Amino acid sequence: MLSLWAGAIFLCGYIVIRGFFSPLSTIPGPWYTRFTSWWLKYQEFTANRRESIHRLHKVYGPVVRLGPNEVSFTSLDAIKEIYASGGSGYDKTEYYDLFRQFKIKTMFSTLLKDEHSKRKRIFADRYAMTNIMKEKPMAAIHERAMTFVSKCVEAGQKSVDVYSLLHCYALDCVTHFMFSPGGLRSLSIAEDYEIMHELTYHQSLQKNLLEYYLPSLAPYFPKFLHARSAPKANQYVIDMAAQIKLDGHSLMEKLKRKESNLELMQAAAECKDHMAAGIDTTGDGLCFLMWELSQPQNRCFQHRLYRELTAAPANTPLDSYMYLDAVIKEALRCAPPIPMSLPRYVPAGGREIDGFFVPEYTIVSCQPYSVHRMDDSVFPEPDRFNPDRWLVEEGAAERNRLFFSFATGGRGCTGKNLALVEMKMLLREVYSRYQTTVASDMTASMKLDDQIISSRPKGQSCKLAFTAIENPNTSTHRNPTPPQSSNMAIKPDQSTCRFSKRISFRWLTTPAEETTDTIVMSVKDWYVDLRIETVTGKIDWAIAGQRIVESQEPLRVTFSHELDSHNAFETIDCGTFVPLPNGDALEMGSMPRHDLPGAPDKEYEEVWRELPFREGPEGPKKGLSWVLESDDGDLGSEEGEVTVTKTFIGRIWGTYLALRQMQTHTRQKTPSGDLVVKKSGADVSARREEWESGWKERYLVGEAAGVLPSMVVGFDGEGVGSWKVPGEKVQVQGKTYIVRAFEQIE
Repeated sequence: MLSLWAGAIFLCGYIVIRGFFSPLSTIPGPWYTRFTSWWLKYQEFTANRRESIHRLHKVYGPVVRLGPNEVSFTSLDAIKEIYASGGSGYDKTEYYDLFRQFKIKTMFSTLLKDEHSKRKRIFADRYAMTNIMKEKPMAAIHERAMTFVSKCVEAGQKSVDVYSLLHCYALDCVTHFMFSPGGLRSLSIAEDYEIMHELTYHQSLQKNLLEYYLPSLAPYFPKFLHARSAPKANQYVIDMAAQIKLDGHSLMEKLKRKESNLELMQAAAECKDHMAAGIDTTGDGLCFLMWELSQPQNRCFQHRLYRELTAAPANTPLDSYMYLDAVIKEALRCAPPIPMSLPRYVPAGGREIDGFFVPEYTIVSCQPYSVHRMDDSVFPEPDRFNPDRWLVEEGAAERNRLFFSFATGGRGCTGKNLALVEMKMLLREVYSRYQTTVASDMTASMKLDDQIISSRPKGQSCKLAFTAIENPNTSTHRNPTPPQSSNMAIKPDQSTCRFSKRISFRWLTTPAEETTDTIVMSVKDWYVDLRIETVTGKIDWAIAGQRIVESQEPLRVTFSHELDSHNAFETIDCGTFVPLPNGDALEMGSMPRHDLPGAPDKEYEEVWRELPFREGPEGPKKGLSWVLESDDGDLGSEEGEVTVTKTFIGRIWGTYLALRQMQTHTRQKTPSGDLVVKKSGADVSARREEWESGWKERYLVGEAAGVLPSMVVGFDGEGVGSWKVPGEKVQVQGKTYIVRAFEQIE
């Protein structure tokens, strides 16, 4: 009895001393991590390790203690020290024994870095880009990408589960790469599909962990507690390892060479390991990527990718697509296929990491999920999918150094080049032809679901809809037909007017959204633009002026601001318009951002949709369109300030806009005698009316809205005589206006 008490006291003393006097005691972390690691094991068993560690980092910073003998880091310096010092960093922990194949250590599960280096040298050349980019392997990847596309669009399916098909694609690509001219055809052959299903659809996290943490008891576990087996995949790999005829670029051809010094089962184990890694990382990575691109708020990214892919010549190398590369990087940053800790042992003698001395044999790690999120100076809004961040020159070096999806150092991902080629090939073939959206019957969770070291979509299903992009070279009318009321007519072919609605807006560093009811009337070379905040009913922006086409290919238009509620009269407002697959137009340019101090010029993107004309009082299939500007009269040529009441009114068939702004024109002469006019303006008042068996008021905004010219009252002589001649003057409700543009369809 005394010995039991002595043992208990000794154990408690040991735990207390280790907790308070360990060299790790100065490292931040919850109090309980000083004494036990069981809390972490519980998080592993419940598939919450990654999120739990990330929460600790958010509380305690880039260095956090996870247990009496384990520390997690997120800084670049820690990554370099742990994974790249001495070329390959620190040795792996026994945790990697979980990745043995046929109970044989593979390159990935080899713990000591020297042994790993020897094994890696055997086949490193096979994963070199020069080997992957050879004609035969590239043709095979392309063929499988096209098979994937055909499966997604066959028989006009409205919903396609790409999770399953993407794992088939990844499996078919990696097995051909290893066993060429052989390889699985799970996209087409049912028997091969069963191997994909065996490798992908399993629930074995807890069983694997039980065998790892309780190895002495594992042989006595009941059958239902044994880790998953993959008999079909195992037999396939063994059979392929025994084949004689292999292409010179294949992985197995190199492994079977005499100088490789590998037994048949060692070669088979390596290939089984590469097959499992290839299907999970590429399949899951592509799945998360296509899911993000298919979100409504990310449609602009999909459109930009389409533009890049279709603008490039057919023989463009895959590594030349800059935006495609940005999309892939951002997807792998947000959802790394291996997002969890990559544990290593601190070498003998201990090391200093991030300013803390860490004794030898301490388990240290970085998890990509947290590395990609902790430093918001490098990755602002880290939880938001934004490929554009990779195109910003400022901070690019730091972003790339912290990109940890493929790990780093000598033990970084060997198959990185193959994975990227597979991803780029498939995405090019999909998004140069189709637009993807989330299918209406998609209900499965896409939340990251942690496995041993990787993560996958929790619901193991991702249903998307594929819509073919109409070829602009064969289409005569690419504008979509929106839902129409009885008051909407089709725009006649002979009209040169444009009646447009804004669909979305974004600054390049922000997500696309639409918070306004915006319409723009363009009649010949003049326009009137009114944007009303949908929540407040206030004017977001009101502008009017001249529309000057600078070029047609691409369409580039400069807009003058004769009236401007933002007072940006001197701004060079020039936008480039690119047609989108659904018929909308993407406008790109730069303009002052008035919500920032000093209103600096920032790049923006707007999506516009051309609308059919609303039927007006003239009846079906005909109507008047015009823009009038108030006549300022003779302002003279003297210096000084002049007050002007600037009014623009415009109509396209059954839609009418009126804008008014009090402006001060400050006139000064230059040394050469030229008169320079500086404008400033007060708030704008606006009126919008629509024809519905009579003119109805839609918006009345501002102090002068009630006295603005109104179609409800009517304009004498509208569309007759001088109204038809640009530059002529007409009377509208007692005021003189200049006709800027006119069109009549009869």
